[in-house]
Amino acid sequence: MKTLVLGSTGLLGQAVAEEARRRGHLLGEAARRNAPIALDIADEEALCKTLEAEKPDLVFNCAALSEIDACERAPLDAWNMNARPLAFLAAWARESGGKLIHVSTDQYFTEGGKQPHDETAPVSFVNEYARTKFAGEGFALTAAGALVLRTSIVGIRGWEKPTLAEWAIGVAENDLAATLFSDAWSSSIDVASFARAAFDMAEVGASGLYNLAASEIYTKEDFVREIARQLGHTLTAATSGSVQGLATTRAHCLGLDVRRAEQILKYKLPGLSEVVACVLHKYNEKSS
Repeated sequence: MKTLVLGSTGLLGQAVAEEARRRGHLLGEAARRNAPIALDIADEEALCKTLEAEKPDLVFNCAALSEIDACERAPLDAWNMNARPLAFLAAWARESGGKLIHVSTDQYFTEGGKQPHDETAPVSFVNEYARTKFAGEGFALTAAGALVLRTSIVGIRGWEKPTLAEWAIGVAENDLAATLFSDAWSSSIDVASFARAAFDMAEVGASGLYNLAASEIYTKEDFVREIARQLGHTLTAATSGSVQGLATTRAHCLGLDVRRAEQILKYKLPGLSEVVACVLHKYNEKSS
């Protein structure tokens, strides 16, 4: 099988490419920079030419403008990366018979605290990131066999701006002063576990919209403190705080109900301690 990973140099794209190689896929890796295939998916002509040249059996779309503040500053850029390309990817899937896996988001829920949200839960759009990602879902699902996965991911990227996990490790190792959000709920999953489960779902023919995330809902504060615990450090300078004070409004009740995905997978998705253990394993690998 030939798999084309879009956004292959990003946090998730690296893990997806690694998992594809592990499974023996013939791999194409495309991104705006530092990838074997130079591609900006906002460029319709370049995207279509890449699909024609590569002739993949599977396209795994990890590319996105995911920085919420950047989407607010440049809503057209957000639309051109998060939504519009999916119309062309869905057309490719319909016309070629290829498989499309599209990675969406959990940034749709503003009520319910720790309550899990299933795939039919009403959504709210409090920022441009959420609006454009939801539109992308709709475009992708016009291809009958497309698999759209709502998620939140954590992991080690190793370049550019630190990820949440990389920042949290720095806080824990250096006992830094930090505000830890006690009211920002999520079910973030480590990228390696996500990639493995996504390919497992595709291999059994899953299609449509699914939540694919951790099996446990926890706060951003819980995540940082679990990292500190597993590293054997005590946080003395960090304090609890609220996500409500951020400049751009964010959805913050982001727990996902993953039972439908687990039924397809026939195994349980990881909880908080397993997610953190996987993140730290990758951190130690990259550090050695």
